[in-house]
Amino acid sequence: MPPSESAAAAAAPPRRRAKKRDAAETKERILDAAEALFIEQGFVATSMRAIASRAGVNLAAAHYHFGSKEGVLGAAFHRRVAPLNAIRHELLDDLLADGRTPTVRELMRAFLEPFVGFDPASPMPRLVGRVFGEPHSIAQPLLANVFSEVVARYFDALCKALPAQPPEVVRWRFYFVVGAMIHLLAFDKPPIPLDTPVHPKDGLEQLIDFATNGIDPASAEATHG
Repeated sequence: MPPSESAAAAAAPPRRRAKKRDAAETKERILDAAEALFIEQGFVATSMRAIASRAGVNLAAAHYHFGSKEGVLGAAFHRRVAPLNAIRHELLDDLLADGRTPTVRELMRAFLEPFVGFDPASPMPRLVGRVFGEPHSIAQPLLANVFSEVVARYFDALCKALPAQPPEVVRWRFYFVVGAMIHLLAFDKPPIPLDTPVHPKDGLEQLIDFATNGIDPASAEATHG
């Protein structure tokens, strides 16, 4: 191989790596910009042009990397939520590892703690709250795609923990727990003024108690009876 061709071949991998790095950085800038805009003004009011402008990229780059505004929202949501769902799967695997049936309280802690025990500086709760507030046609496919697997696993574990409860009852109660979780993500303390300061962990522990007793009222009777 002539020296010039050899040098070009040797230089190609670093150039490819730099190109991939630049592409990854561009995607992150687009996602950061989109996330901020979706939180500030919602999905409907946010345009791809506004996302590209805020990210400092051209409109073609935003379309190239994500295809559409729905694609950007899906990627931004998945970026924040997928790591937390992975923790949920790991915690459930740990609970099931010894072959016993986990209690409702154990399941609720494993399900809720990764989401509610987040970094207070994270934009995740505001993004999740925004997505849940979007029109059904936008929110439902995204939520089903991101949450269906982990929710199905916890629902199955809850049904096994509560064999005397009809699955339809467990399903509705679990659904209400998710709603309470979303509310806590949006509002981290009660609107009623309190004389004592509220610690971020207080809401989590109260939510776990609420969820456990709501899904399994017998546990509340056993505790206070």
